[in-house]
Amino acid sequence: MSDTTPQDTSPQNPGASTDPAESTNPHDDADPGGGRVWSRPRPTPEQLRDKAARYLKLIDEDREIARLLGLGLSPQQAAERTGAELRVARGVRQWLERGEEVRPVTPKELGWRRAVGQISTEEMMERLRTWPYTFGRIRGYDFWERGSWDDVDSLYSDRFITDEEYDELRVVADSMPHPPDDPMPWEKKHQQQQQ
Repeated sequence: MSDTTPQDTSPQNPGASTDPAESTNPHDDADPGGGRVWSRPRPTPEQLRDKAARYLKLIDEDREIARLLGLGLSPQQAAERTGAELRVARGVRQWLERGEEVRPVTPKELGWRRAVGQISTEEMMERLRTWPYTFGRIRGYDFWERGSWDDVDSLYSDRFITDEEYDELRVVADSMPHPPDDPMPWEKKHQQQQQ
């Protein structure tokens, strides 16, 4: 799947629970009344490490299931070996049957791997400095097509990267071409009237 393919890139298992109490999406930090909590306290390194470890567990589990399926195991056998639910293994098999790469590396993953100590800051930054970023844009009236730069924005807003790291990466990203947003319906009408 390309970086610009419309998709939810939050780390979820195929068929994962939609219960907010069990959510692993970092953007689900909302108050019980349904509003967002905009002034949440800065997470501690331990909290970041725990959050990143939860996300990486899902990614690594899916990749291991894909590897086992590639060796000829059934979804049930792959689920038993990894401790995953059968529906997760079946979901991974569906990704493979569609020819999709299972859990391709993303900028978010690099930030999470640094948070848990699996890669160094230098390795993370080197890879993020040379990432072929794509940029989100408005498609149609109300659809945001994600780009890989959205992952860096998310890492920054969730405090997985520092202000200095973000600023350095922003300079790199600003030098790359950005696609235009689709015109809004009222802009299309205005353009047609001018022709």
